[in-house]
Amino acid sequence: MSKYDIIVVGGGPGGYVAAIRAAQLGAKVALYEKDKVGGTCLNRGCIPTKALIACTSLYDKIQKAQNYGIKTGDVSIDLKAVVDRKNKVVEKVVKGVEFLLKKNDIEIIRKAWDGERKMAEKIILATGSSPAGLPGMNFDGEKFMCSNDILDYCHVPQKLDIVGGGVIGLHFAQIYSSLGTEVTIYEMLPEILPGVDEEVISAIKRQLKRRKINILTNTKFDPSKSSGKTLISIGRTPNIQDLEKLNLKMDKNRVWVNEKMETSVPGIYAVGDLVSLKQFAHVAYEQGVIAAENALGGNNTFSYDFVPYGIYTHPEIGAVGLTEKEARDKFKNIKVGKFPYAALGIAQAMGEIEGFIKVVADENNKLLGIHILGAEATCLLGSAVVAVKNGLKVEQLSETLQAHPSYPEGLHEAALHALRKSLHILN
Repeated sequence: MSKYDIIVVGGGPGGYVAAIRAAQLGAKVALYEKDKVGGTCLNRGCIPTKALIACTSLYDKIQKAQNYGIKTGDVSIDLKAVVDRKNKVVEKVVKGVEFLLKKNDIEIIRKAWDGERKMAEKIILATGSSPAGLPGMNFDGEKFMCSNDILDYCHVPQKLDIVGGGVIGLHFAQIYSSLGTEVTIYEMLPEILPGVDEEVISAIKRQLKRRKINILTNTKFDPSKSSGKTLISIGRTPNIQDLEKLNLKMDKNRVWVNEKMETSVPGIYAVGDLVSLKQFAHVAYEQGVIAAENALGGNNTFSYDFVPYGIYTHPEIGAVGLTEKEARDKFKNIKVGKFPYAALGIAQAMGEIEGFIKVVADENNKLLGIHILGAEATCLLGSAVVAVKNGLKVEQLSETLQAHPSYPEGLHEAALHALRKSLHILN
């Protein structure tokens, strides 16, 4: 007889959420995690990087306090104290996750899973991913660093080369430029931030250049010419090395799953970075819930349609749905509305006038995508996701009254612009 109904392998976003959902449905659950619960997102990704960005962004703002009529003396930043604060934030959230697991009567087994299947009826794999490396540039924590290494680095280098112009690279470029480091981003592709709306990319590049961050696209990094520290941030590789004995079907170095999160082996499910085309924590959360429910008799499916994302550059980026280019490639006729932050009263009052809000719709006015560059973009994104995922029309967005003065007014105005009914800019 099996000891558990479900074994979850890996305590990251997909794993611990799957365990909790299964326990809520009455299953007896064991969670294997050889490290800390919370996975990459909580311990070495989303949360710690935002904790660092919170400090450096405040430092940047204090330096501009005179623009708000505030006089300050000499201001400095203590990177070790910043890192210590980051560690405390992470520790607190980890304890919160452990509390939830305990209260849901989930047994945490603090070791690697050995592949044994007799202990449970169903298995959910959530082994996550690790920083991808490059030939000849082994991570040593000093000369060549991965994102894990640099999170705990307490020195401010004079120069930092960042290999990879994706989200991770841009986050650390912003952090270290605030600290006074000379930053250069090397990207082999024609453009940084793949998948982001082209107009948003152009605008954020202008902002990065104002911060004196060098951006070299279509450029291969030559380690022999580096005179400072090097951060390798070219993406993440699924952790499949301990799963060989399961004989799972693979798809481009990822574990293959169907839309129900089932692998090719009956009774085994997989979620998160191990399988995902989009390696976001919120994708892992959703997949974990679906896998747990299906493992216990459900019939739910996961779709990559309308997956939102937030990028904590300054200004922030938030988006959901098709970019303008993707929409033009897919549909014969589209409608685009755009409203600049500079025309928002609240943005002027707050001193946050950089950016814009763009709505993209088809010829029948159905919303296809919303793209935001500006202050509070990741907060505005919540309303945008609801609108796009539920197939709302531009008219419905334009007829939704927003409070004044507020940033959501920009969503309303962008919708009006798509209909050529703008009130505060020319149509």
